[in-house]
Amino acid sequence: MILYHYVPKKSNVLKKGLLSFANNPNADINYYVKRSGKTTKAGIVDWMESCFSGRSRGIRFFTSPLQWTEKSLMIKELVDNCELLSVDITKLDEDGLVEAVYLKPSVFEKCNPPDIEKYIDEYLIKLNSIEDIDLNYKQTFDKCDDSKGLRMAPLRFYVVVIKNGIIPPKYIKLCGL
Repeated sequence: MILYHYVPKKSNVLKKGLLSFANNPNADINYYVKRSGKTTKAGIVDWMESCFSGRSRGIRFFTSPLQWTEKSLMIKELVDNCELLSVDITKLDEDGLVEAVYLKPSVFEKCNPPDIEKYIDEYLIKLNSIEDIDLNYKQTFDKCDDSKGLRMAPLRFYVVVIKNGIIPPKYIKLCGL
């Protein structure tokens, strides 16, 4: 099973591996400051771990490359400024590197709880295994709308918790090469 992830162009991921938030010395904490109420990387890692064990070692993945429309130019900017990676999740799991997998459903999916507003972090549903990842799910790219603050919220993605928080380069391929 292949899943997709984006990294900044000219990263060293093919040499050093794909790093989780906890292991990335260049991780941008700004994304998590408001959500966590913490102002340091160490504080954010502690907050992540209080959400669930392994959260700081989780890496986000999509089941297909991102697409954009004229309403979602922030996604276009992300895609234009990043390189697309594919990761062999099946091989990672076979080699014992996958600890857990979580689903972040689209905000438009019926599986969201009625009290979704209480979630500070993304609403994540723990799955039994990588076998529960739905490769046939049709993303709702047409619902991504920058003007409504719906950049990624309409999209489904997965958070895979990795032992030691690093995916070694041998599991990673740069797409398009």
